[in-house]
Amino acid sequence: MRQKPIVLPGTEELIERIGWFIRLRWVAVAGILVFVELGRIILPIQFYRRPIYGILGVLILYNVVASLLLPLVRRGYRESPADKAQGVAPGYAGPVARFLLPRVPAGFTYDREAGRAALFANAQIMVDLVILAALLHFTGGVENPLRVFFVFHVIIASILLSRRATYVHATLGLLLFAALALGELLGVLPHFSLQGHWRAGGYLEPHLVATQLFLLGVTLYITAYMGTAIAVHLRKREVEVVMLSKQIEEKAEHLQVAYEEVSAAERAKSQYMRKVAHELRGPLGTIKTALGVALDSASGTMADRSLELVQRAERRAGELATMTQELLSLSRARGGRASVEITAVDPAAIVRKVVGDVQGSADQAGVTLAVSIGEGLNEIMGDPEGLAELVTNLVGNGIRYTPQGGTVTLGVYDAGGTLVINVTDTGIGIPEEDLPRIYDEFFRSKVAREFAADGSGLGMAIVKAVVEQHGGSISVRSALGQGTTVRVELPRGQGSQTATA
Repeated sequence: MRQKPIVLPGTEELIERIGWFIRLRWVAVAGILVFVELGRIILPIQFYRRPIYGILGVLILYNVVASLLLPLVRRGYRESPADKAQGVAPGYAGPVARFLLPRVPAGFTYDREAGRAALFANAQIMVDLVILAALLHFTGGVENPLRVFFVFHVIIASILLSRRATYVHATLGLLLFAALALGELLGVLPHFSLQGHWRAGGYLEPHLVATQLFLLGVTLYITAYMGTAIAVHLRKREVEVVMLSKQIEEKAEHLQVAYEEVSAAERAKSQYMRKVAHELRGPLGTIKTALGVALDSASGTMADRSLELVQRAERRAGELATMTQELLSLSRARGGRASVEITAVDPAAIVRKVVGDVQGSADQAGVTLAVSIGEGLNEIMGDPEGLAELVTNLVGNGIRYTPQGGTVTLGVYDAGGTLVINVTDTGIGIPEEDLPRIYDEFFRSKVAREFAADGSGLGMAIVKAVVEQHGGSISVRSALGQGTTVRVELPRGQGSQTATA
């Protein structure tokens, strides 16, 4: 199967330019009418109005037909079943279309609609050149300074067609004007003098006619060269843009595949983590309970060394149980909103409950816990358990990493439809180089490990997951030795209302 070439998106642009060309022709018709009517009054020139108006009638009829044909050219080409089966792109039709359309690098092509549009544009330019030559014949021939209008069609050809086709049209224009001039010079064609614009009999002087032909030829070919040079440069840029777009599209597809793979791996990891944590939570609870009972019943009868080992085992079991619960919380939060029950939540009630739970830890650590709850705090739509985990971890981190005598401040308030939770401590702070990693699972900075030996490194990961689950945002400001401020913003969501203070 052949590789399908890249189809350039130039067809619609070519058709739009043809439409502009047709509209421009109406301007030319109006301009000729104005020039003939005003010229015969203002200028000392004799116009042969009957043949001129006859040619204008042909031009008008021809432009009407072109306007009616343009929608037919717009019809898109559909791949045949055979093309699809062979993986072949719809190429443009015939060698003439290939000649008229600009050359493209290997691996690129035009569709057949572009071929039809190029043929349509080429036919119009040729007819225009013939009509222009006829108009010049009845308005002075080589005497008419408007012979430079051949240049306009060369410029239009350079915009619409290939460089080769542009030179063909330049040659056609020169040949038509040469036939007109030589026909009048040799007496084959009658001469319609402008009378007063050129010197009498000038069209019969070979050197003067040759000079006009030479000047027109040089003008046409220079125009063809400059116009096509600019057009070729622009088309090269178009191809580069298409290639770049294709590369971006391919990379986007690869990134999408990679993202889906990472997402699948993340879901698998969360499911595995949830299963393991769930399986461990029961046995660890049983072990911790059994060790506690053993410590209570063995008080005063167990050897000091044995008592110390049992106490250490009971403490470690408690730490493992806490980590297991944190793993379950993290897995639950990363499951998205579908994994929890979203309901109307009173933030003030959650804050009061959390503060009541952690106040003992703050007192034991010698840390002042200051709480500020805004007036008229609104309810939000969320997961009560997840929001409680969020506040608990933020306040708990502040207490854990603040030296004795320090302060942890919890502020909760409403800011224009957004719930703001702000926790500031006067603790040890976070090194600047560690800030990008604070949401990583099990990550604890060296400063944190030296200050507090216990800690799983899951607290901020849980906070970030809960924030994302609720469609909110989180920011952290910290300086080593100067404390940390964490700001969480959560949207209220639909169905929120003012909570009871």
